[in-house]
Amino acid sequence: MKEAKTVDLPKERETTLYDRIKKTLAVASQLVIASPVKLPPRVVLVAKYLALALGVLEAVESGVRKAEGDADEDD
Repeated sequence: MKEAKTVDLPKERETTLYDRIKKTLAVASQLVIASPVKLPPRVVLVAKYLALALGVLEAVESGVRKAEGDADEDD
């Protein structure tokens, strides 16, 4: 009989597509905000909100990782 292959969760150090997209959006928003070229105000405003949203997302993810680490230590 064939053994079923299991799918593991991504390793902690392995970069996922989600991480690459998040990093690319963060770099793009920082470049737009710091651009010396005069851009339309709406473009700069969207970049600022995107940077803010990515910062909040990163804070929430680090809080979840910390909470999971605390839960693992209790076991």
